[in-house]
Formats: sequence, C-alpha cells, structure tokens
Amino acid sequence: MITSYLLTLAGCALLTIVIVYLARKHFVADINVLESRIEQTLPQTQCAQCGYPGCRPYAKAIAAGEAINRCPPGGETVIEALADLLNRPVTPLADDLTPQPVPLLASIREAECIGCTLCIKACPVDAIIGSQNQMHTIIKADCTGCELCLPPCPVDCIDLLPQRSVVGQAQPRPTFSEPCIFCSACVSACPKELEPQHLLLAFDAPEHIAHQQLSACVECTLCDQACPSDLPLTETFKIMKQNEVIRAAEVAAAAATLARFEKRQQRLAVDDADLIIRPKAQDAQALIAGLKTGSKP
Repeated sequence: MITSYLLTLAGCALLTIVIVYLARKHFVADINVLESRIEQTLPQTQCAQCGYPGCRPYAKAIAAGEAINRCPPGGETVIEALADLLNRPVTPLADDLTPQPVPLLASIREAECIGCTLCIKACPVDAIIGSQNQMHTIIKADCTGCELCLPPCPVDCIDLLPQRSVVGQAQPRPTFSEPCIFCSACVSACPKELEPQHLLLAFDAPEHIAHQQLSACVECTLCDQACPSDLPLTETFKIMKQNEVIRAAEVAAAAATLARFEKRQQRLAVDDADLIIRPKAQDAQALIAGLKTGSKP
C-alpha cells in the first residue's frame, strides 16, 4: 500500500518536473522570438541614445517591460509600431531625449581634424577612417548619425547635417471619398486574377502584401473602371509598390549596419582577450629580483 502510494507520488513529481521544464523551454523560446520581432522593428542605428549599448539590448529590455519611447532615430513611427506589436499605448518620446526629425549624417571639418582617432574608437559601426595624426573622414554610406563621435572630439570639428534619403520616404494611402463595399467587381475585372479589394486592405499591413501578390499587378486601371465607389485603386497600388522598394532598402541598410556593429563587437572582444596587461614598474623590478634570487644556487 505504501509502496503504491510512493510510486504514485514519485510519478506525479516527475510529471510536474517535465511540465515545468517544457513550459520554461517554451517560454524562453517565446521571449527570444519577441526580442527578435522588437529588434527588427528598431532602426538598427546602434546609437545608444536609448541608454542601452545597441538595438539588441534595448529590444531585450523592452521585452522585459522597458518603455517603448526611447528611440530618437525611430521617433513616432517606431513607437507606434512597437505599441501595435506589444499591445501597449502609444506615448511621446521620453522627455530626456531629443527628437531626431530627419536622418543625420556626421561630417568632419577635415582642415581642423588633428588625427587623434578618438572618434574612430567611438563609432559603433566603423564609419570613420583615418590614422594617428592624419586626417579622418566619414564613410557616408555607413554613418547612422548616432552622435557618439561628437563628445570625444577634442577640437569639436564634427558636424551633424541633415541626410537626404536616396530612396525617399514612404507615402500615405490616398484618401477615399467613398469606402470599399467589397462588391468584388474589381476581382472580376482583374486580368491577373488578383483581389484588388483585399490588396487595398494590405496597405497598412506590409506583411500581407506579398501574399496578395502586389508585384503581379500590371496597373491596367481596369479595377478603377469597374469600381462603383470610384476608388483610386491603381494609384494606391503604385504607391504601395514604391513604399515596398523603400522598405526593402531600409531593411537592407539596417541589416548592413547591424552586421558592421556585430563585427566590430567581435573584433573588440578579440582585442580584449589578446591584451597583455603589463605590470607596474615596481612590480616588474620585484619580479626580476625574485627571478634572479631564485636562479642562484
């Protein structure tokens, strides 16, 4: 009787341990997925203005409950995206941070540069080149305008200038005087067998655009002609295509910046591991004296 009771108790305990283990493993996996989603939403400037040494640490902090309004480069766009992702309220940028309304680009007044290399050491993405006592310059394609090079410059020869976007800015959806009534007239008219009424809804949901096959649209305007609400469908789809190009360029730039940041972090870790800490002069003399004493018969 007692043996049966103990076996049952042991079985329950073992089952509880297994359930807890699997639950913790699943919870950790969910947390990692959430952190990755948050990190993908951040602009990947690695500027540390949020108070964390990069976008990944800030993403981890947000997943743990940190405020979502500490990213000046991302501004309202990133705050709204994070609020939507995490089901949190949209809040203004934190009071202790300065808004960054336009992308910035660092520029060195090269005639005033003394070649101290302090800005090179401060740049988180290796966007500054130069050598000791030689003029430095900015690699414009790699600069994220993070401002981290400004404080260490002893001669204040670095400026932050507005950066002109090469691909432009995403455009809003055209305004409609009448709503879509989902009559499917556009579906019947489409020579590519697309569903323009559903594609229209994907404007504010870029993750669904590929599923709706936006790239297959030939902009023939037949859906416009069939629409009883006179919706500017073709114009909307043109804007969606342009926005997709802009988003793709932004994603590629963010990925390249993250790659440079991670490569720099790896290099610094290797340098730290290889660093030989030299003893102080008096310690070195004591060590040499001890070795000489020990070497005597």
